[in-house]
Amino acid sequence: MARIAVIGAGMGGLAFAAAMRNSRHEVSVYEQANELTELGAGISLWANGTRLFDEMGIASPMAERSCETEAAYFRNEDGSVEACQRLARDNWYRNEYGYPYYGAFRTDLQAALLDVVGRETIRLGKQLTRLDDSGDEAKLYWADGTMATADLVVGADGIKSVVRQAVSDGDRPVFTGNSAFRGLAKTAVLDRLPEPHSFTDWMGDGMHVLNFSIGKDFAYQTIVVFMDGPEKWQHDAWRVPADAAAIQSKFTYWHPAVGQLFEHVNLAECWGMFQVNPMSSWHRGRAVLIGDAAHGMMPHHGQGAISSFEDTVAHVINNDSLSSVQAKLEAFELECKARAERIQKSSKSVNDCLHLPEGAARVERNHILNALGRHFSWLHSYKVGV
Repeated sequence: MARIAVIGAGMGGLAFAAAMRNSRHEVSVYEQANELTELGAGISLWANGTRLFDEMGIASPMAERSCETEAAYFRNEDGSVEACQRLARDNWYRNEYGYPYYGAFRTDLQAALLDVVGRETIRLGKQLTRLDDSGDEAKLYWADGTMATADLVVGADGIKSVVRQAVSDGDRPVFTGNSAFRGLAKTAVLDRLPEPHSFTDWMGDGMHVLNFSIGKDFAYQTIVVFMDGPEKWQHDAWRVPADAAAIQSKFTYWHPAVGQLFEHVNLAECWGMFQVNPMSSWHRGRAVLIGDAAHGMMPHHGQGAISSFEDTVAHVINNDSLSSVQAKLEAFELECKARAERIQKSSKSVNDCLHLPEGAARVERNHILNALGRHFSWLHSYKVGV
């Protein structure tokens, strides 16, 4: 039996603990916050993620708390439709990939995972300051002056990962040159939305607006405004004040539904968008990275949490044909690293495509958008371990 210390009780850390719940290993989850909170209203859960829900023990609660979005629309600034991809409509997505697409509250996903893991297994107020892996076991030093030991340390501590400093010293999150603004609204008050039960990208020059339904009965919409710029991020914090009037003025001539969405977005608070550039390795000694700590990415494929679910450390650790921790971590990286980096690169490309100015490039993009099933089957049809 191995003693496994999971650093971080975000989606990746909780998913790892849930997948390991019936293993012979002793899993402890450490979280630096004094209470568990979840930022962000909604989350897109595609088939390559929902197919893993049974293994994590959350299939039933997520089916009860989510909605199956009817279609994905891509619209220009004036609302004209450039492309539409069926999702739940005609049961297309389930038939194509075997599992559903869900629109869900992040808090519902977190609660489902916590019900499986058990809140009593999570040790709050444990901020990791240093990892010493020089002896016969890994030593974890906390900001409160205490210390713990483990046979394996799983760094699920997000894009600002402390464990990453021990695995790949010098690799830091980098600003993508993009920013975002977020909001949440009841679907019932958004009476100008042409497709309230669908996922819609409103595309423009250097920016786009996303809305998608979440929760049971399509009750709410998550709204995100994405914009190019600033060129450099000049702040220590990742959320900073913004000029709301100046932001909204850029969308004056967009479709009236977009104007209504803006009534529910906090334009006074700007989020810088960061990612983790590909590293030479995700592991060193007894430490390994998963999720955003390993491959923090832009959100345009809706794969941030799902790619952490795909990080199959849990599967590899239980593989008795691999005799050492090092062999297991090498196998994990071989299975997961190239795919995650492909998703990361593709997510950045999607951002650029949705922000194209008018012209020939948009025409080419729209041909791709009208064949999403063909272009992105590699993403949604993926089966971990197969």
